[in-house]
Amino acid sequence: IAIYARELAETFNHFYLHSPVLKSEDEIRKARLVLVNCARIVLANVLDLLGIAAPESM
Repeated sequence: IAIYARELAETFNHFYLHSPVLKSEDEIRKARLVLVNCARIVLANVLDLLGIAAPESM
């Protein structure tokens, strides 16, 4: 599970670095915001399984 959490965080970081979320056109921005929220939920759940508190914001 820890390896999955790290890989998810790395993959999301790559996505966020190379795919502008807030500066995209409206429909793309909406889709990317949904993806960001999904990644946030999954990573928070995985960290919870590991007994690690996820920060509320960065």
